[in-house]
Amino acid sequence: MDADLRARFIEGMSRVAAAVTVVTTDGEAGRFGVTVSSMTSVSADTSRPSLLISVHHLSPACEAIKKNRRFCANVLSGNQSFVSDLFSGRLKHLNQDRFGAIAWHPGATGAPIIDGAVVSLDCELKTALMWGTHFLFIGEAETIDLSAQRSPLVYGNRGYRRAIPIMPDDHRPPHPENHLSIGFFITLGPQFVPDLVAGFASQQPDVDIRLLEADHDDLIEQMRAGRIEAAITFGAVNEADLDAELVCPPAPHVLLNASHALAGRSSLRLSDLAELPMILLDYPSVRSATDTLFKRGGLQPHIRFQSPSFAMVRGLVAQGLGYSIVPQAPQARTAPDGKKILAIPLDEDFPEGAVVAITPRGNGRSEWVGQFLAKCRRSFGHAANGEG
Repeated sequence: MDADLRARFIEGMSRVAAAVTVVTTDGEAGRFGVTVSSMTSVSADTSRPSLLISVHHLSPACEAIKKNRRFCANVLSGNQSFVSDLFSGRLKHLNQDRFGAIAWHPGATGAPIIDGAVVSLDCELKTALMWGTHFLFIGEAETIDLSAQRSPLVYGNRGYRRAIPIMPDDHRPPHPENHLSIGFFITLGPQFVPDLVAGFASQQPDVDIRLLEADHDDLIEQMRAGRIEAAITFGAVNEADLDAELVCPPAPHVLLNASHALAGRSSLRLSDLAELPMILLDYPSVRSATDTLFKRGGLQPHIRFQSPSFAMVRGLVAQGLGYSIVPQAPQARTAPDGKKILAIPLDEDFPEGAVVAITPRGNGRSEWVGQFLAKCRRSFGHAANGEG
C-alpha cells in the first residue's frame, strides 16, 4: 500500500466526527467491551432493525463477539467520555475490571447495557466479515433502550466534542430590536461578563441580553447558526464569512503554586517548563493552541492532568500538582478553596492568546452589538492596565 495515501486516509478520517459507541458482549467467551467510532445503521426494514459495527481483529472483544454471537452497541452520552476512555484502554489501571467501574445491567441477549447511554441496541450477531485489519459485524436488534440523555458524545479531530443542536432557519426566531445575544469563551465569562452585563444593563435597561459560554469552535458554529450576534474568544480567525477585531493583545502567564521552585522568577520561558507536569484546560481550542505554542519552541508539554473546568485546573495548580498556562493575566489569584496561586508572565510569542471579537461579515452590526463590543474593549483595556 502507498504509505502516503495511508497516512492521508488516517488523517482525513480523524477529521470525520462520529458518535462514540462502546460495544459490549457477554456469554461463554466472557464479558468484554470495546470503544468504537464506526457504528452505523444498515436497515430498519429487515425482519428486525440491523446495524453494522467495525472492531479491530486483535481486540479481545472481537473474538468474544464471534463466539458469543451477541453484542450491544451503547451510544455514549455527552458526559460519558470516562466510559469511552475506559473501554478504549486509556485507563490502564482499570483494565482488569472495567465493568466494575461503571453502572450497567444485562440486556435481553445478556450483553451489558451501559446506564446513561443515549441509546443501547442489544443485538444478535448475523454476519461477520474480515476486511483488512477489522471484522465487520452485522447484528439485528432484539431490544432498544432509550435513555433521557439526548446529546451524544462525539469524537473528531482526535478529541471529544459536544453535539450542539442548531435551529433550522425556518424555526429560528428573529432577533427583536431590543435583543442582544453574545457568546464568550468558557473561561472569559466568569472573569468579565458579570461586570460587563451590569454596566451595559445600567445604560440600556430595555435591552434583553442573552449569553452563551462555549469553546471557540462551538461559538463560531452558533454564530453561523444565528443564535449569537457576536463572540468574544481567543486566537486568530481567518474565515471568509466572519470579521474579527483585536480586543486585547496576548499576555500569557504561567500559573504556579505559591511555594513552587520557580515562584521567585519575574518571568518564565517554555524551556523552564517543558519537563515539568502541566495541568491543561481540556477544550479542543486550548489543546490546539498549547500544542502550537510548544511546537513553535521545538518542545512538547508533559501533561499530567486535564479538566474542562478552569476551577479544577486552578485547584490542582494550587495544590502543587503542576503548572498551567493562561493567555491573559488572570483576575482571580486563588483556587476555589482559597489557596494562593501565582501568575508569572510567560516570555514567549503567543498570538493564539489574543482576545478577539468576532461578528458575521456583511450583515452589519446592530447598534447594541457595537455598543457592547466597545464596552468590552474598554473593560479589557482597564484589566490589562491593572485598573479596577
